[in-house]
Amino acid sequence: MNDPRWPSLREAARRFLREDGCILSVDATNTKDAWSLIQLISDHIPSKTSLPNVIEGDFQIIGMADFGADEPDVEVCWVPLCNWADFFEQVTDLLEAGYPGCIGCAGPGAEGEWNETARRRQFIR
Repeated sequence: MNDPRWPSLREAARRFLREDGCILSVDATNTKDAWSLIQLISDHIPSKTSLPNVIEGDFQIIGMADFGADEPDVEVCWVPLCNWADFFEQVTDLLEAGYPGCIGCAGPGAEGEWNETARRRQFIR
């Protein structure tokens, strides 16, 4: 939690769980785990009508979150050089806490409006 990227990672996980029908892109070695994560979402949020899809490619949630070294557009939550295991853990933690149906379980930054520009200044110096 001392890593300045942690709030951005948490925001990416929240976006992934909130958005219906998003596309999760992972490398081939993580495809099986990605589908397991989709199953966890289905198990924890049975009312969700459109689950994420998984494709092979660079690790990102298409148009929503990017985990690579290159800075994307400011509309995209950027968690530079984040690894799959950390993202998987954050999504799992949120699901186990009851997100998105819980109050206050999503951690710091979940209650207010997300400011991507301000967050990036925390880890780009």
